[in-house]
Amino acid sequence: MDLIVVALYAASTAFILYFTLRPYLFSVIQFFKKYRFKGLKLVRVPKVLVIIPAYNEESTIERVLRGVLSFDYPNFEVIVADDSTDGTTQKILAFKDPRLKVVHRNDRKGWKAGAVNNALNYADPSSEYTVILDADSIPPQDLLTKLVERIQEGYDAVQGVQLPVINSDYNRIAKANSIIQSYYQLVEQPSKFYIGLPVTLTGSNFIIKTDLLKKYRLNEDIGEDWELTLRLARDGHRIAYAPDIAVKCEVPFNLKDSINQYVRWNEGMVRSTLRKVSDIMQSDMPFASKADLVMTGLTPFITYALIISMITGAYLYFSQPGFRPMIIFLTAFIMLSGIVTMISSASKIGLSYFYALFSELLYFIFVPFAVYASLRGMVLREGTFIRTTKIGEIN
Repeated sequence: MDLIVVALYAASTAFILYFTLRPYLFSVIQFFKKYRFKGLKLVRVPKVLVIIPAYNEESTIERVLRGVLSFDYPNFEVIVADDSTDGTTQKILAFKDPRLKVVHRNDRKGWKAGAVNNALNYADPSSEYTVILDADSIPPQDLLTKLVERIQEGYDAVQGVQLPVINSDYNRIAKANSIIQSYYQLVEQPSKFYIGLPVTLTGSNFIIKTDLLKKYRLNEDIGEDWELTLRLARDGHRIAYAPDIAVKCEVPFNLKDSINQYVRWNEGMVRSTLRKVSDIMQSDMPFASKADLVMTGLTPFITYALIISMITGAYLYFSQPGFRPMIIFLTAFIMLSGIVTMISSASKIGLSYFYALFSELLYFIFVPFAVYASLRGMVLREGTFIRTTKIGEIN
């Protein structure tokens, strides 16, 4: 019996340690290593298609369109992939700009992915690159210029930063979500890119070759950005991460929306990863890249490991005194990793370390929902999109 418990504790703790060592490593990388891009200036200005998926974005659509239509890039078109049932469509039509087109659907088939795929059918055939922007974004004026410069350095796609700070001062939950999401955007993704591991397309503020996007299309399920990342990586396409190209966006500001968003992301990652794991492992990528993609996609399973590790660790602590020093050390190491993660993220966006600790608490609230999400990802053939409430204000 004790041997089985020890084996379960060792296996679950080893799985957890893979993820808890990363914040320490990435924090060191952020301190010592900075990736320097070539700084290639535009030698030509190819046509760029900007797609904005919108579903009942009445509070944000005018804001994002004002930003997009103010781009300093001279050669682009905008398609709003509109599935709205509220006043969003009317607000879009109020913009009289020849560069702007609205493609409206009366259903939500394929959710966001379906809307983007449909918009591609109406794109100017001369569009060489496509940029996806979420409707809650506030893009800088030079966004297209920078993204086109970067992709012309020899990449197939470039992911910029989704900076979740627009409404971070709304309440404590918004602050905590800003910290949680900023870690991936400002610490983990750039660190991976610096050391040559695959980076992830995160659904917004990325540019990709239009022919490539038309060839692959988006998988019409939730988690479409992660699924596209897996297919591109499998086939050897190069994705860059640009930590200096940021678009501000909103975060959930209530617990219900926070949980729904977390479940959607985790469910989509698990389902896509389980479907593609064989393809990834048989691809020509370096083993480290294969392992990182698969482990990243299976991140939600860390919740199972935490539960198993806590139960078996408690049993061994009281039944086997000799294990106590090791259990205390590993538990402290794992807990400290979470704190390091949140503090490094909070420091990036200028929020108090108090909110970093609150973020860690919110993350633990997510634990049972990660179990639920991973089960859905394993069992269901497709997910359901639940819209996250947007404020539309700038705090």
